Amino acid sequence: MNDTLEEKEDKRRLAGTDAQLLLDSIIPYQINLLSYRMNRLLDQDLRAQGMSISVWRIMAVLDYSSAMNVKDLAQYAMIEQSTLSRMLKKLVADGLVENRRSGGDGRVHAITLTESGRQRYHTIRDVALAHVGRITRGFSAKERAQLAQYVKRMQQNLEGTELDAP
Repeated sequence: MNDTLEEKEDKRRLAGTDAQLLLDSIIPYQINLLSYRMNRLLDQDLRAQGMSISVWRIMAVLDYSSAMNVKDLAQYAMIEQSTLSRMLKKLVADGLVENRRSGGDGRVHAITLTESGRQRYHTIRDVALAHVGRITRGFSAKERAQLAQYVKRMQQNLEGTELDAP
């Protein structure tokens, strides 16, 4: 059966629509797309303040937890450990974080914000909060709370799921 050019175009258009409908229904794809756009905008806002999104994440995690070892900081800041180690050297040189040996054998390092780092983070925190406001504009307080609960529940659904090593 030979399709006319018009019929072929209709099939291509419908196939594209089906593909778009499929992508629209895949929640991980939609979350990834949203995350990509949110991170690009936040990174743009932070760079205007002289900070990268990766450094902001490190500082946010340390502000929340006070002190952390490199392995845990890498996990919570979502940065490869080798990349984090290089970044920490610069942050130490800039006087924003301290990297001290802790524990009995001295192999464990405790990473903390310096007072200067904490002040810098608190200045930048308003940029991140404004970003959250932009993302949730038009949401009621109840809707924002529900969204946070749904995201937390999705995270809990995946906890304990092992990831293959890269």
